[in-house]
Amino acid sequence: MTRTLVTAVLLAAVWIVWSWHFEPLIIGFGVAAVALTVFVARRLQILDEETVPFELNLRLLVFLPWLAWEVVKANLQVARTILSPSLPIRPHLIRVPADQRTTIGNVILANTITITPGTISLDLRDGVILVHCLDDEMADQDSSGTSSKMIHWLEKRVHEDQFDEPTGEFDEKTHGGEE
Repeated sequence: MTRTLVTAVLLAAVWIVWSWHFEPLIIGFGVAAVALTVFVARRLQILDEETVPFELNLRLLVFLPWLAWEVVKANLQVARTILSPSLPIRPHLIRVPADQRTTIGNVILANTITITPGTISLDLRDGVILVHCLDDEMADQDSSGTSSKMIHWLEKRVHEDQFDEPTGEFDEKTHGGEE
């Protein structure tokens, strides 16, 4: 019942933010849409721990600003690459490990890679994401594992002794300098 209530509140909040209209008819449509969506989700029995993970909700308040900063940095990097007179574009494919605890964690990782300019996730299969990168620097950033570590933290599957804060930094002493 709690997941149903949380889902209804989140859907209503999204409806209000996206529509930003407060006429009675529009509010009525919003209430009807939220009620219908929650009813169908309950009937399909999909309001479980994986589809409505509570632990992701509050951690998103840290993850989303981090992701926004990564997108800004990638935008600047792509702009620098494109505006460079030599146009140092070296597109290639890399494989990025996707070892998140849940399917939604793997999807969040793939979408995080895709949302940052200069990279796109092409395939997610067998715990590996095939990524197209615009140049070597972007490939290095994706293969560094910072996004994966942040999503591990987002999923609460972090090795607590190696990853204390959601900064994306690993302790090299604990990890032996390898990732």
